[in-house]
Amino acid sequence: ASPTADGWSFAAGHGQTTAEVIGDLYRAIREGAGRSLVLGCNTVSHLTAGIFEANRIGDDTSGRKWDRTRKMGVNSLAFRAAQHGAFYAVDADCVGITREIPWEKNRQWLDLVARSGTALFVSLAPDANGPAEQEALRAAFALAAKGPELGRPLDWMDTTNPRVWRFGKETDEYDWSGADGASPFPE
Repeated sequence: ASPTADGWSFAAGHGQTTAEVIGDLYRAIREGAGRSLVLGCNTVSHLTAGIFEANRIGDDTSGRKWDRTRKMGVNSLAFRAAQHGAFYAVDADCVGITREIPWEKNRQWLDLVARSGTALFVSLAPDANGPAEQEALRAAFALAAKGPELGRPLDWMDTTNPRVWRFGKETDEYDWSGADGASPFPE
């Protein structure tokens, strides 16, 4: 029922709040990193603002379970991309390209992140590095490098995984679920 035992406190004692202690930690990490860029991951988001250059905005996506990428990646990007450039550079997490997720689904996730205007990271399994993936990766990295205008979901009030997105003057639709539901692939 309680994350700590009664009477517990940080080493600094009762003179600092948890947020102050975490803020001190983040500033120490920033100072220790020197000129390196820092990507916060599993951090207290608003406490990294102005300290870390980039921050993972959701829980981990997956190269093994499509439903996790749809839920943690698409959802996080849809509802937290507005923080991009205001708090830090947004990272919706890696596009995990593996043979365990159908390429058609990962291709869409890669496309969305590349066009979103946020940070693009990819984890590519060696056995999933075919001609279609290579071509899509070249195009995605070229687009992301241009720093496109921030994409925004249009149907965000109707779903937790927006399908309809606006990129500048262009609108596109994604199929996150498919005919068999959100996670039709074998576990």
